[in-house]
Amino acid sequence: MLRGAGAGAGAGAGVGAGRGEGRPVGRGFWRRRRALLVLLASVPTALATPAIPAQAIVGGGPTTTAKDPWMVAVASRSVYGGTRSGQFCGGTLVAPNKVVTAAHCLYDEQTMQRVDRPDLKVIVGRTDLGGSAGREVSVVSTWVDPNYDMNTNMWDVAVLTLATPQNPHDVLPMVPEGATAPYSPGTTATVYGWGDLRGNGDYPTTLHQVQVPILADSTCASDYASGSDGTFRAESMICAGRQTLGGRDACQGDSGGPLVVAGRLAGIVSWGTGCAEPGHPGVYTRVAAVADEVRSQF
Repeated sequence: MLRGAGAGAGAGAGVGAGRGEGRPVGRGFWRRRRALLVLLASVPTALATPAIPAQAIVGGGPTTTAKDPWMVAVASRSVYGGTRSGQFCGGTLVAPNKVVTAAHCLYDEQTMQRVDRPDLKVIVGRTDLGGSAGREVSVVSTWVDPNYDMNTNMWDVAVLTLATPQNPHDVLPMVPEGATAPYSPGTTATVYGWGDLRGNGDYPTTLHQVQVPILADSTCASDYASGSDGTFRAESMICAGRQTLGGRDACQGDSGGPLVVAGRLAGIVSWGTGCAEPGHPGVYTRVAAVADEVRSQF
């Protein structure tokens, strides 16, 4: 299941569907959201709640945007309401006016088509989505990898261009194109987000992080050999998590957020089965496979 935005239902339906007002979209979310969409289809539009966002961090702890200023929220108040600033996906500031996120955050799950939101914003410097700190910056254009396939989750990357450039010192560099060292099995990575803390719809308003080990491609290929959620493809994906223990993962509301290795963006929260389950690690877009394409948008 994708860990981020999908089709909305009710007022402002569009990118991403959620579990409640102001809640994010995320991994393990798609199948459960479909049941919600069927239910909401019978509810009058005036009574329907705003859509719910993607996945959240399981098994980690709090952090701040002061410490990690490149961590941003992708938001749409018209769809997700104002309780959590309209957040539905995460993103990473990789240039003063460019944010990297997941392509599926910009798609409608029902139609499988791209959806543009007039009120799409990137929220910078807001640790607590229930507050008003930081800046809500308008997005003037979006780019999705032309090879992105919503059916296979391949090449799940997008770039948002901001109306106002941000502090260049707040940028997180990407791993180089073709890099392999960041993906060595056992390497410690850190994933960030505002998503579900336990996989049960417990969405925080504050930013969280969790450390997870990078897994071998062969391990992930075995865990996701086939199935309704997707098939692992090493050319554009990596996996991270505690394969036998579980307990640490991205979850609903975390889609599009960063997987960081040694101070560089190495992965983008993309999809997986459930949240923090043994044998079902998180699947991330492999940034080393798309870095040059992303930089061509700068």
